[in-house]
Amino acid sequence: MMAEPRSTNRVIHPEILLVEQSAMIGSIIVSTVRQLGLQSVRLASNSRSALLFMENKSFSGVITSLDDEEDALMLIQHLREGKFRSAADTPVAITTAQCSTQLANRIKVFNVRRILLKPFKIRDLVSTIEILASPEVA
Repeated sequence: MMAEPRSTNRVIHPEILLVEQSAMIGSIIVSTVRQLGLQSVRLASNSRSALLFMENKSFSGVITSLDDEEDALMLIQHLREGKFRSAADTPVAITTAQCSTQLANRIKVFNVRRILLKPFKIRDLVSTIEILASPEVA
């Protein structure tokens, strides 16, 4: 039996991976997205759980909290290097309480599509999910 390639461009059941350390915030986001009938969202409570999900499933987008900044950035780096089942160019958004110039410069190389500053509004979350679900405009 041949091994399946790690990175594919096809996502059979489009699903966004949300990495959020706060169980309360994560469950509110998942519940809101479900109530609004938006794209399906899978919740991971930390980067280690997200890593396991991404090794076994392809996602159409990733929203990750930078609460654990180094682990989150390493997760995005591994995605960009094609180490997961999702395509290396899978759209990524991040959530963070603050974004310094230093952090902005660090994430610039990862082609992050959106930065949501906490606390963010529901309409910003909906807009971010729509951005992740749509093809990138050149």
